[in-house]
Amino acid sequence: MPFQYPRSVWRGISIRLRQGESVASVSAETGICQGTLYRWKHQALVDAGMKEGTPSPDAGDLVSARKRIRQLEDELAIVKAASTLYDETAVVPPKEKPQLLTPTQNRAISAN
Repeated sequence: MPFQYPRSVWRGISIRLRQGESVASVSAETGICQGTLYRWKHQALVDAGMKEGTPSPDAGDLVSARKRIRQLEDELAIVKAASTLYDETAVVPPKEKPQLLTPTQNRAISAN
C-alpha cells in the first residue's frame, strides 16, 4: 500500500507549489518523489479552480459511490444467477385435495 502523507503536509506543500516554487526544489528539501509532488500540484490547481478536474472534497464521494455501485452490481449478478436456477427447475403441480368419503365407505373402513 502506498505511503500516505498527513493532510497538513499535503496542504503546506500544495500552497508552496501553487505559489510557483519548483517541484525539484521541494522534492530535494522534503524527500518526496517528484511524481507525487506533480500530482499534488495538479490537484491544488484543480481545487483552486485554475484547472479542470474533480475537486478534492468530491473525490471521496465518487469513491464511495463507485464502491456502492460495485456492491449493487454484485448483488444483481447473484439475483440473476438465482433466477436462472429457478427458471430451469420444473414446476411442481399442487397436491390434489383429499376426497371426502361417502357414508358407505366410512362404514366399510370402520368395519375392518
